[in-house]
Amino acid sequence: MPFPKVKKTYQNIQRLRNVTNVLIKHGFGSLVDQLNLQHYISLGKRIITFKKYELEKEAHTIPERLRLAFEELGPTFIKLGQILSSRPDLIPQDFAEEFKKLQDKVPPFSASESKKHIEEELNVKTDEIFSSFEETPTAAASIAQVHNATLITGERVIVKVQRPGLRRILESDISILFYLANLIERYLPHGKLYNPTGIVEEFSRTIRRELNFNLEGSNAVKFKNNFEGDDTVYIPKIYWDYTTKDILTLERIEGIPIHEIKKLEEAGYDKKIIAKNGANAFLRQILEFGIFHADPHPGNFLIMENNKIGIVDFGIVGKIDDDIMESLANTFLSLIELDYDKLIHEYIRLGLLTEDVDTKAFKNDLQDLIDPYYGKALRQIQAGKILSDVFQLAMNYKARVPNDLILLGKTLITIEGLARALDPDILILEEAKPFSVELIKKRLSPAYQITKAYRTISDLGDIVKDIPGQLSYVLKKVMKDKLKIEFVHSGLDRLIRDMDKSSNRLSFSLIISAIVIGSSVVMLSGKEPLLFGFPMLGVIGYIVAGLLGLWLAISILRSGRL
Repeated sequence: MPFPKVKKTYQNIQRLRNVTNVLIKHGFGSLVDQLNLQHYISLGKRIITFKKYELEKEAHTIPERLRLAFEELGPTFIKLGQILSSRPDLIPQDFAEEFKKLQDKVPPFSASESKKHIEEELNVKTDEIFSSFEETPTAAASIAQVHNATLITGERVIVKVQRPGLRRILESDISILFYLANLIERYLPHGKLYNPTGIVEEFSRTIRRELNFNLEGSNAVKFKNNFEGDDTVYIPKIYWDYTTKDILTLERIEGIPIHEIKKLEEAGYDKKIIAKNGANAFLRQILEFGIFHADPHPGNFLIMENNKIGIVDFGIVGKIDDDIMESLANTFLSLIELDYDKLIHEYIRLGLLTEDVDTKAFKNDLQDLIDPYYGKALRQIQAGKILSDVFQLAMNYKARVPNDLILLGKTLITIEGLARALDPDILILEEAKPFSVELIKKRLSPAYQITKAYRTISDLGDIVKDIPGQLSYVLKKVMKDKLKIEFVHSGLDRLIRDMDKSSNRLSFSLIISAIVIGSSVVMLSGKEPLLFGFPMLGVIGYIVAGLLGLWLAISILRSGRL
């Protein structure tokens, strides 16, 4: 295995020295030695640093010391810790809990730097875009800061400006993180167990998405289109003429943050209506749209006139596919009906568990997790906590839990908390019921079944179409590599005939299944003409499928092979 190297620029070497010093400062000197990083600092400085911080090492746990080190190392490492705090499947639970304390405390940069960066990105003077631009930012974080402004055309906007030079710093830090991850895998006994290189790769993808403000703008447009016609939710407009990968300009909306209960009461808002609107807005996202706002910071939800909820900041969103949406609907209905056997079945049906997982043990542990909820009233059941606990259990079994599902559990916990702070009597599960029922009805509708059957047949057709090309590729590969294949098995001809028979029977079975599905759809439609009170075409389809199935069963029995 080649020795991992970091790009040897002056900036990277200096930064690596800084990282090494901070690690030693917070009691990770032995780790520095194990990773052979000691040559990046002088011996005298190492000895002084070791002695100076030996007492601090004893005063804090390892997770605490690593969190302090991340805070000192700045934005990239703070972001890494914040992302890891939501991934207990990647790191131990005590580290994940400690990283939740990481704060994005970064001083703002000057307004002149903001304007200069805007002008470089948009290639136009700020005076030609804005009639006013507030120099004091309303918020500042490690990635960007926000200024209030007014466009020359009169629209009130906020301008999100990325920190100048941030990409260069992040790229340098990511390069160093990859270097450290490789060293951990190379030199630490159990280094590969936590897949540090994979963690850095996922972090790299996540942070680069967050750095692309065009993507955030596109997310906002998707949500605006999804909530079109909904009077309870408002999504700000994106001004694309003044938006780039580093600059985001969007409509400025005014409102009271959803968690400021006293201000809402003083302004005369109806907290119960707000709680219901907020819960329904989130449930629509996960049970109707398949894309949800995954950064439920209370400051991202502003209460406007008529109890309308304005949603901002679409830098982090989660996505769920149709199968998971259906499973979530069944999960909510199972909790409402207190049908925990069905709930267990749903989690196993999701297919998150690998083949080598002991499904029986998982089911027993899941039963132990759910049992305490028996007999409790719905108001005592927190859907978000149950989801998160189940995902954690699945991760303990090394299950493949997608990051979006973990985000969903965390987000649902926050949304439930915000809703109950506004209205202690709200029942999230009851609010979820109509959305869940509607989703299940849609999945059972003839139109959806026809579409699903068409997709299945289309997929099968694509597979059949690809077979000749794949065989041609294999043959060319054999010819190119001059491989010689000898048929030495005396019963090979018979094997080929048997395989041919099996494939024919499988194809015949698929045809029968397609006839049954199509007939079922026709039966549900209730279309005339009728036979014995049922659609004639559907009845004929069932009869044909039955006869073909009987013929197939007889042929299998006659062959003597079941």
